[in-house]
Amino acid sequence: MKIALLFFLLLSAGFVTAAEEPSIPALRAIEQFGSITISDGSSFFTFARDGSFHSGPLGESGREFAGHWKADGLKFTVTATLGWLNGASKLDDYRRIVFVIYDVRKKPSDPKPWRAPLPNLVDAYFLIDELVEIPKPAGAN
Repeated sequence: MKIALLFFLLLSAGFVTAAEEPSIPALRAIEQFGSITISDGSSFFTFARDGSFHSGPLGESGREFAGHWKADGLKFTVTATLGWLNGASKLDDYRRIVFVIYDVRKKPSDPKPWRAPLPNLVDAYFLIDELVEIPKPAGAN
């Protein structure tokens, strides 16, 4: 009986260890996966390899951003338009958002019935260091 219990515990520990992905820098994760999506529990933020950025609510309505990002170390600076999902939006409402994103760890998708699964969802400790309104950037459509 003790041997069976020990075998079960070792087998279970092996599954837990095998299921945990290693932490890697956010920029390397974007290169490796094509994009990463982080979440604060109410919104999601997706950074794609091509430099595009998209954010939206996890619920049925709320704030969304669309734009581009550039990185310098852990700091990701986003220039984006602000809009509202299922709500009125004004034109040319631009924002600069500065994220500080520490190492990330890939996690399984957590689909919700009211939305599509988030692509390349990662666990990450991050900080929104700045969120300010800015004039329309030169060359913006």
